[in-house]
Amino acid sequence: MKLSVKSIIAVFLCLICSLAANFCVAQEIAIGVLLPLNGKMAIIGDVEKKAIEMAVQELKASSPEQQTTFALHFGDTMGDPGAARQAAMNLIDEHRVSILIGGCSSSASLAIAQLAEEHSVPFLITTASADKLTEMDLRFTFRLCLPVSEQSKPMFNLLSKVRGRKKVCILREDSRYGRYETRSIVRICRKTRALISDIVTYPVQDTLNEAPYFPRLQKISPDILLVISQDSESVRVLALAQVLDKPPRLIFCKGAPFLMVDTYLDAQSTLDTIYTSSPWHQNAPYPGAQGFAQRFYEMYGIVADYHAAQAYAAIQVIVDAISRALSPDSESIREALEQTDVMSIYGQVHFQSYGDKERQSRPPMVLLRWSGEDLQPVPY
Repeated sequence: MKLSVKSIIAVFLCLICSLAANFCVAQEIAIGVLLPLNGKMAIIGDVEKKAIEMAVQELKASSPEQQTTFALHFGDTMGDPGAARQAAMNLIDEHRVSILIGGCSSSASLAIAQLAEEHSVPFLITTASADKLTEMDLRFTFRLCLPVSEQSKPMFNLLSKVRGRKKVCILREDSRYGRYETRSIVRICRKTRALISDIVTYPVQDTLNEAPYFPRLQKISPDILLVISQDSESVRVLALAQVLDKPPRLIFCKGAPFLMVDTYLDAQSTLDTIYTSSPWHQNAPYPGAQGFAQRFYEMYGIVADYHAAQAYAAIQVIVDAISRALSPDSESIREALEQTDVMSIYGQVHFQSYGDKERQSRPPMVLLRWSGEDLQPVPY
């Protein structure tokens, strides 16, 4: 579903009206944003910072006469627990923030969550996915994104539906990412009774003169090809997959390049059996998702990924919670977050308790299939 800018503004106006009803005098709500603005995760932190600033700017533009305003105060976690704790402490002590949001690195997010609990300040995690973050009985910690243990469902369901022989080959880059994702895929294959016949590894280089893995793929002739790649080789992998003597019945790809349409277009891919998955995609059936992606690109010249969507949605969730809070203090905001049930560009947000998890939202992963022209969500 695609919402226009006017529709998004209308949603914000409704929230602002609710804010005005609850808080009769003009006031400013201080929001502490904790992101890795330096270090290895700085690219992610910068994208999320831009999305948060955009959300607040759009909120302000939608109702310039609003009684309640939002002030953003940023802290740099550098992806490090010690730096994260210090940055959070500064936001709480010096800026008197009513709520904290952010958290990309799980270790840094854990440090923030523990400090937030000590000071009774709500903390809304946008991106960090370690399961334990919502398993530690931290009353003030809420999580918008799925825990990592629940992110493999699209691949699991897809492999489960394959009938007959399931001879699998894993083609991966020789990197920490490649090895990490392989462990997850191996577990899924075991559960779905898919036989892994080979794991083919290729070196990570700026440019490979040839594809040393191609003869092995020809020989193996897998029914299912599972690809793990975050580099430019992803284009050649897709191009070569369609010229195998016997193309795989199913190709499932993991890695950021496979979420970009240009990867498939550059590979001139015509196969309709290529899938990937993501926590979010602009074609996901959520109100305002496509409009957000378009505005984000127009404003920053960057394609909005799931990090941007998570950050933008966090502001939507906070505005909704504050609109329902009896007062702007941290405890009232925490109580309002507990009752959250709101649609965002990231899907329905509702903080649940199940199993060992508490205050955990469960937006479904998005399964995407290459249609020949675009990546389209498909049910699973």
